[in-house]
Amino acid sequence: MSFKTLIASAAIGLALIGNAVAAAPDWFPKDSKKPFEEIVVGFANLGPSLNGYAAAYFKAFNEYAAELGVKPIMTDAALDPARQADQVRDLIAQQVDVMIVWPVNGKAIVPAARQVAQAGIPLIISNSMIDGSGMEAMTSYTGPDDYAEAQEAGKIMAEALNGKGNIVLLNGTPGYRMAQLRYDGFMEVISKYPDIKVLDSQPADMSQAKGQTLMENFITRFGKQIDGVYSVDSGVGFGALTAARAAIQEGTLEAGKIKFVDATMYGFVWDLIKTGEYYGSVYQSPEEDARLALRSALKLAAGEKLKQFEYLETPGVTKANVDSIARPNF
Repeated sequence: MSFKTLIASAAIGLALIGNAVAAAPDWFPKDSKKPFEEIVVGFANLGPSLNGYAAAYFKAFNEYAAELGVKPIMTDAALDPARQADQVRDLIAQQVDVMIVWPVNGKAIVPAARQVAQAGIPLIISNSMIDGSGMEAMTSYTGPDDYAEAQEAGKIMAEALNGKGNIVLLNGTPGYRMAQLRYDGFMEVISKYPDIKVLDSQPADMSQAKGQTLMENFITRFGKQIDGVYSVDSGVGFGALTAARAAIQEGTLEAGKIKFVDATMYGFVWDLIKTGEYYGSVYQSPEEDARLALRSALKLAAGEKLKQFEYLETPGVTKANVDSIARPNF
């Protein structure tokens, strides 16, 4: 090999090293215990088929990983808690540097989460909290403060009804920690208003179709007694609104009487809040949720200490401020 060839090879090598260092984003710790490009992130997720929010989250997560040059090992539990636990154990066996888990079921994931901690792998719980019995296994939580979101929704409902009226609740999936928090936070606020009565509360399983069916049943049972509907998210809320629209056309309900409120705003509900057909919701960005989880995971793998809870900003949205809130793209 000639001297010029050696010099050219060395220059290329130095350029590659420089590019590898430059590839690390500004927020990545400079004193990382492992080079950025060598970090392996495992992500045991519940599956993008849950709803529009989950689909947008996973799209954003994959796009952000590609932007950063990170290739996480992804698993899809397809909403099966037993399958997710097995997948977490598989990721442990693959010796990932850090693990993200979006739990299918906050309680069912606890034994597997403890195994992650026992293996010495930092653990991010994303979007939906682990059960309290497994908190010691979690290094950090990233995502919404579901209790606070539900409290905000409760305040919006109380405002919508001027502190007086009858409401029905369409909750999430039983056993899903987020669903329980969004019920508890809402009820904590509503309980302060003795003139607001809960006529019934049922699990809608994060399903628009089930939200519609349950609302049809509520209308049959309670009819014009219903003044407000609280839904776990906009998908379920839109199902309830669809049932109400049909009842209005049939003359069973009065147009504009029922106030619709939920705890995670979808794009079509943003539109309905602007027109006044839907009273209010709470803004939560799936894109920032995803980016926060991946950023936090990479920082943990580098050895940076994080806060135990890294929450998203989730403001309440009504017609009064909807124009100042970006329309969700899901």
